[in-house]
Amino acid sequence: MANLISVMCHCQRRGSQLLLGQECHLHVYEQGGVAQIAGVHSHPLPDLPHGTLDLAELERLVTRSLGSRYHPVCELICLENTHSSSGGRVLPIEYLRQVHLLARSYGVRVHLDGARLMNAAVALCVPPTRIVEHCDSVSLCFSKSPEDRDAHPWAGRQDSPLFPQGLGAPVGALVGGPKDFTEEAWRLRKALGGGMRQAGVLAAAALVGLTDAEEVLLKDHQNAQRFAKGLQELASPVCSVDLTTVETNMVMVRVDGLPPKELCQRLQTVSADEVAQTGRAVRVLLLPWTERSVRAVWHRNVSAQDTELALGKWAFVLRALGMG
Repeated sequence: MANLISVMCHCQRRGSQLLLGQECHLHVYEQGGVAQIAGVHSHPLPDLPHGTLDLAELERLVTRSLGSRYHPVCELICLENTHSSSGGRVLPIEYLRQVHLLARSYGVRVHLDGARLMNAAVALCVPPTRIVEHCDSVSLCFSKSPEDRDAHPWAGRQDSPLFPQGLGAPVGALVGGPKDFTEEAWRLRKALGGGMRQAGVLAAAALVGLTDAEEVLLKDHQNAQRFAKGLQELASPVCSVDLTTVETNMVMVRVDGLPPKELCQRLQTVSADEVAQTGRAVRVLLLPWTERSVRAVWHRNVSAQDTELALGKWAFVLRALGMG
C-alpha cells in the first residue's frame, strides 16, 4: 500500500506515465495496483545487472511526451533500493543523484521503493538521509515478512519457526516526503482502507527494530557473505555464486543440473541418513527464484551458527546427489 499511495500522490491525472524497472517489486508483485486503482500507465524498462535503469533511455522516454498529443505524460520515476530481483544490490548514491537531476530538469518526480532502505544505508555506511535526499518520496518496510514459507534460509530443527526479516517488526511500513505529500498520503491511506485504530503497539515494535538496525543488518550482511563464500568453496558444478553481487542480506545461487525447486525440496527434507552421518536434523528454507536460481535471505533470527548449519546441509545434499 505504501508504494501505491506514493504513486497516487504524485500521479493525480489518470493516464499519467510511470517509468520503472521491469523486474522491480512494484511492477511484478503488487497486483498492478497502480493501473487497477490509480489509473496510472506503467512503462517498464530493462533492469541493468546492478538494479539500475539506463539513464539515456530514461531521458528519451521522459522527453518523448513533451508537447505530444499522443504519448502519456511522464510524471514519475520509481526506483527500488536495495533491488530485490538483482539479489539485494545497492543503488549507488551518484546514480540516484543523476536520476533525480534528470527528473527535476523535466518536472518529473522520483519515488524510492525503500523497503530495504536500511540495508542500503548500512551497506554504503551512510545515514538513510544521504540516500533519500535524491528522491521526492520514499517507502520503508519495518517487517519484510516472508512472501511464502520457504523464503528464508532458516537452518535448525525441524520445528524451527520463521521470523520476519529486515528490521524484524511483525508488521508495518511508512511513506515519507514533503508536508503536502504526507498530508495527501494520509487521505489516500484512509480511502484505501489503511486507517487503523490503536496502532501504537505496532509502531512500538518498529521503533525497537530501528533502535539496533545498524548492528543487526550488518550481521545479516556478514552472514550472507560468509554463506556465499562457503558455497563457492564447495566447488560444486551444481551451485555457484557471483561474490561481487552479494552486497546486503541476499544471495542469488545459480543452479545447474537439477531444477531449483527440487534442490529446495531436498534442502528442506531431513532423512535418517543425514541424522546418522551429521548428528543433526537441519532444514534450510529457500525460494526457487528463476528456472536456474534460488534466493536466500538473512534476517535477525538467522545467526552465524545457523549459516554454518545451512552450509553443512548444502554440502550433505550435494554429496547425496553425487555432485559435491
